[in-house]
Amino acid sequence: MNFDSFSESLEVLEKTPGRLELAQRLAALLRELTPGETSRALYMVQGQLLPSFDGEPMGMAGSLLLRAIGRALDSRGVTCSDSELKALLAEAGDPGILAERLLPPNEGAGESLIEVYERLLAISRLSGSGSQEEKILHLARVLSGGSPLSARFVCRFVMGRLRLGVGDATILDALTLTVLDASPDDERAWKKGRKSVREEIEGAYNLCSDLGRVGAVLREEGRDGIRRIAPSVGYPIRMALCERLGSGEEIIAKLKEAAVESKYDGFRCQVHCDGTRVRLFSRNLEETTGMFPEIARAASELFSGRSAIFEGEALGYDAENESFHPFQVTITRKRKHNVLEKSEEIPLKCLVFDLLYLDGLSLMERPFAQRRKILEEIFPVTVRGIADRELPPDGVFGASRLIVTDDPHKVDLFFDEVVEEGFEGVIAKRLDGVYAAGSRNFNWIKLKRSYKSALSDTVDLALIGYYRGKGLRTKLGIGAVLGAVLDPESGEFQSVARIGSGLTEEGWRDLRAILDDLRTEGPPPGVVSGLVPDFWVHPSIVVTVLADELTRSPTHRAGRGEGEEEGFALRFPRMVSGPRADKKAEEATTVPEIRRLYDLQRQRSTGRSSGEP
Repeated sequence: MNFDSFSESLEVLEKTPGRLELAQRLAALLRELTPGETSRALYMVQGQLLPSFDGEPMGMAGSLLLRAIGRALDSRGVTCSDSELKALLAEAGDPGILAERLLPPNEGAGESLIEVYERLLAISRLSGSGSQEEKILHLARVLSGGSPLSARFVCRFVMGRLRLGVGDATILDALTLTVLDASPDDERAWKKGRKSVREEIEGAYNLCSDLGRVGAVLREEGRDGIRRIAPSVGYPIRMALCERLGSGEEIIAKLKEAAVESKYDGFRCQVHCDGTRVRLFSRNLEETTGMFPEIARAASELFSGRSAIFEGEALGYDAENESFHPFQVTITRKRKHNVLEKSEEIPLKCLVFDLLYLDGLSLMERPFAQRRKILEEIFPVTVRGIADRELPPDGVFGASRLIVTDDPHKVDLFFDEVVEEGFEGVIAKRLDGVYAAGSRNFNWIKLKRSYKSALSDTVDLALIGYYRGKGLRTKLGIGAVLGAVLDPESGEFQSVARIGSGLTEEGWRDLRAILDDLRTEGPPPGVVSGLVPDFWVHPSIVVTVLADELTRSPTHRAGRGEGEEEGFALRFPRMVSGPRADKKAEEATTVPEIRRLYDLQRQRSTGRSSGEP
């Protein structure tokens, strides 16, 4: 496909308001592409050049981009001084719009989608002395070689501001539609088939976390190829997630017998070893190998000549007191600079809780009890010391501490012990449960110390808008944010709270600076809200929020079913963290979780009113 034609399709996607229609139009585009074009197109509509775990968006500085636009104009015989460009940019407000307005139409056919993609990838890899000038030169050639519309999208792409509203769920839906007939004869059978295809495609994505790869395989090999995608070292597996319950009694009622582990408060790590190389991935699939060298080094020594994928929690270690640091200390290890100095100051221990792959074989479909047995043959079991607390392992790695029980009282006692030691709570696991990549189900159930509050837990909200500051916050330019939860069925981000407290003045300023770069003209695709903020933003930022309670609301849309007049809302919400670097918007709290938290809250309220303890 010609890149100019691809840009025309991007413009169509940009103007499409609804998520279902967006998926349909993306599917129409994908049907026109070859498998090689498909992977590149899918990366680009996400605003990236590679899977998120293999690279970062280009994020080119605005000043360099402006110089590239000027160079492209020169090559097309258009004279425009730097001062004139800056004045015109201030008027346009968007480098992409500026380039589109100034560049004359190109009479040639222009380059192909693959050629432009490869040029941008090469530009992103330029580094070292003189690389800035090289980037400007090569980008100017890309801008001058296509249509004015193509220049608009290239500029937005290299600045990291493409933001078409195309998330993972939309791409999965679009890929599903490419397999099915557009005009079904039997609507009921078509919907059933759609669900089956969607589950297969999502299952493949959960195993490799690479939508470009999934799309290319689907277009070239069909559903048979999708079914052959399996866990492999170097492709992070989308991590299993927990459901929530409120007591040991509820957990045992659900699982009958369970393995109950300490829930540590650190960095979740998925470690990949191929015998010669080690890579570490965070819970949002960002590569963190360089940040945690002691874990990478220890894994390389432990699995020399072997392949493995395992998961654990990395915690800061206090050698003087032979204990773990609190999360506020551990979090300081997440950095890209001065890593070695910080690793000496705060070394890490990794407590391993699951083994997914070993020596070329996937263990994910095996029962947890079997996976745990193999895990304990490799990693030393974490034990309690004479001070009646959990001791860090002697080396970097240790198996997480757990008990196996069918007694609710023992679950609650273990929970109390863990909280007393300073950890978050416990996770109960179904003994015969498989590892459900990318899924949230009752194979894993978390019970946290915050469940003792009025609202069962903190919630993670995706920000979808913000309000101008009033009174003392006028100077900040932001007074509150609008938060949403994710409906996994529809893929919608549904409003649940307007939050105006919890951050310092500096925190509000920093948040506004981030949100300003995410602003959209109207509600982004897939965002629904009963409140209209002063500024809408693309749902990319997640914040953790605590509230007094959950209520039903005629204003907010979270969990409002068809024909219902009320959704859910948070009462007196306040942020307990700024933007979460470890979470994507798609990992925000979901509507089903909100429903369960509301039910738990009502159960406790009923118990108190009836005189129960």
